[in-house]
Amino acid sequence: MNASDTTTSPAPSSALIPTKTPASVLNKLKTSPGGFYAGTPRLAYRAEYFTGGRDGNVLITKGLGYDEELIIRGVFEISRNNFFFTPDGDFNPANVFHGRLADLKLSCQLTAGRSKAFDFSSKDFPAVVNNLSAFENLVPKQRYYETVSVIQDAIGRGRSIKLTHYLFEANDEAQGGTSDKDDNGSTAVTHPDSLSSEFDIGTWPVADRCKGHLQDVASKHNICPLPAYDQNHVLIPPLQYEAKLKGALVEVHMAFYHHRVKNSRRDIFEAILRELIVLSPPAPMPSSRFKRRRLSDGPYTEQRKK
Repeated sequence: MNASDTTTSPAPSSALIPTKTPASVLNKLKTSPGGFYAGTPRLAYRAEYFTGGRDGNVLITKGLGYDEELIIRGVFEISRNNFFFTPDGDFNPANVFHGRLADLKLSCQLTAGRSKAFDFSSKDFPAVVNNLSAFENLVPKQRYYETVSVIQDAIGRGRSIKLTHYLFEANDEAQGGTSDKDDNGSTAVTHPDSLSSEFDIGTWPVADRCKGHLQDVASKHNICPLPAYDQNHVLIPPLQYEAKLKGALVEVHMAFYHHRVKNSRRDIFEAILRELIVLSPPAPMPSSRFKRRRLSDGPYTEQRKK
C-alpha cells in the first residue's frame, strides 16, 4: 500500500499562514466578500428567501442581480453540551426517531466566546441571536405550525445557536445523472479524490452499531467530511473532531435554510456549516485535587502537609 494512501494531506507551510490577531479576524469577518458579519445590525433588511426549491428555502442577499446564498460569519465557542460533531453523530439505528443513516445530520451548539482577546464574540452575540431570530421572522407564520428554531437554550450559558452539517450527499448514480447540488440544497464542494483514505466513506470511523448501515448507503452516497480546519489550516480528520472542536473557539461561516414540513405542521430553520477554522483550542477541563488522592491514606480534608 502506498504511504500516501494512508496519511493525511501535508499541512500547509506555517510561513504561508499569516498570524491571526483578533483585529485581523474581525476585519476579515466584516470586509470579506460573499457574506456578512453575523453581528451586523439589522441584517434581515439585506436578506430574503429564495423560495420554491425542492430542498427548502435558502436565505439570499437582496439586490445582487443574481441569486447566491447569504453567508453569515462570526466567532463562537463550541459548547461541550449537545456536541454531535462526531463521525457518526451518535446515530443509533435502534432508535426509530433517528431515521435513516443516509439522512444523518451532525450538529453542535455555538455559544458566546469567553476569550478576553476575542471579546467581540461575547459582546456581539446578542446581536447575532437577534439577526437569526429576524431571519426566522421573515417567513410568514402559519396557524398551528410549530417553529423549530436554530436558537436554543444552553446549560449555564444563556442562548446558543444550533449549527448543522449533512454527513452524506447522494452521488450521481442515486440522482440519475450529474449534479452539483445535494439533497439539502448545499453546494457539493468536497472532492473525495483529493483527500486521504481516512476521509473515505469506506473507512469512515463509525460505531459498530452503524457499520452495516454505512455499507448500505456507501454505494449511492458520498461522505461529506466536516469543512473544519485546525489552527494550521489543515482539514481535521474525523477521529479528531471531538478532541479539536469540543470547547474550541472557532471562526464559523454558515448559510441559513427554512423547511416547511406540512405533514407535521412545522417550520424548521437550519444554520448550515460552510466552513470552520479553529482560533483557539479547547481549554482543559477543570482539575480536582481529590482525583489525585489515595483512599487508603484516609480523608483528604484531614490530611496536613508535612
